[in-house]
Amino acid sequence: MEIIRALQRKGRATNEEIGDLVGLSPSATSRRIHSLESRGVILGYQAMIDHGVLGASVTVFVRVTLERQSATALQSFESAIRRCNSVASCHLMAGDYDYMLQVKVADMGDYERVHQQELSRFPGVRRLESNFAVREVVGREIKI
Repeated sequence: MEIIRALQRKGRATNEEIGDLVGLSPSATSRRIHSLESRGVILGYQAMIDHGVLGASVTVFVRVTLERQSATALQSFESAIRRCNSVASCHLMAGDYDYMLQVKVADMGDYERVHQQELSRFPGVRRLESNFAVREVVGREIKI
């Protein structure tokens, strides 16, 4: 678990740096990390992006209700949503709606474009409900 915590804090740390933190040699650290990767515990590495610097400073949470919840309908929607670059995350939900999206856009006009030209045109969409974030209070990975 210490290796996982170290990688969550600094994903680009060297085996030597992580080894120093957890009390292992670089080669032992490398073997353990490789084992975590091969067992599927570590799924990959990614950069954390400041969307505001890239001109997408507005966060919109969108609740999506589909016309039906068949496997084919869900699969069609999920295939389409993967192609929408403004969608930062998409979650299949249990409850009153089917999906929760986190959308990153430059401004209200940009969201209007995304809403009209993309989200509302996805297969099976019956209803979209949008909420705009005022500011992010906590944004991090869950600590293990």
